[in-house]
Amino acid sequence: FVEMLDANAGRNPLIPKIIFVEGKDETTNVAVEVALNYNDSYSEHIYSYVNNINTIEGGTHVSGFRRALTRVFKSYGDREGMFDKAKVEIEGDDFREGLSAIISVKVPEPQFEGQTKTKLGNSEVMGVVDSTVSKVLEAHLEENPREAKNIINKVILAAQARAAARKAREL
Repeated sequence: FVEMLDANAGRNPLIPKIIFVEGKDETTNVAVEVALNYNDSYSEHIYSYVNNINTIEGGTHVSGFRRALTRVFKSYGDREGMFDKAKVEIEGDDFREGLSAIISVKVPEPQFEGQTKTKLGNSEVMGVVDSTVSKVLEAHLEENPREAKNIINKVILAAQARAAARKAREL
């Protein structure tokens, strides 16, 4: 699905293979599947599902994913000294620029906000998605330092562009 999204929109991937995350928390019985890739575009494309229901407004599973993504890339970049030369403040949005991702969770008793089932409200799902994505993403970055460098360089460019745009508006 992620490959199709990028190919149909004419975006070129920054990394050769899709990063796939899969896991299940035995205490909550929540299953998590995430597929993600980075491309050369400047927008974020995240599609989320709960028990195969499209949650277009996101919810706790998307929040957990974003939190894990930001934390893992930030700690990796700091550890490798990649942000030292950037001279700009890196924000959470910078880590999602050029991201295409599909987040799918299976929740035994989903609690949706509103009647249209467009936003998940189960608070325990955030932690499950966060920990599952963090484990796999940390391992992937350690095993593929070239891919990690490509993504972090894209993040730095996004932060620099955002800072330049803010400076231009102020002038």
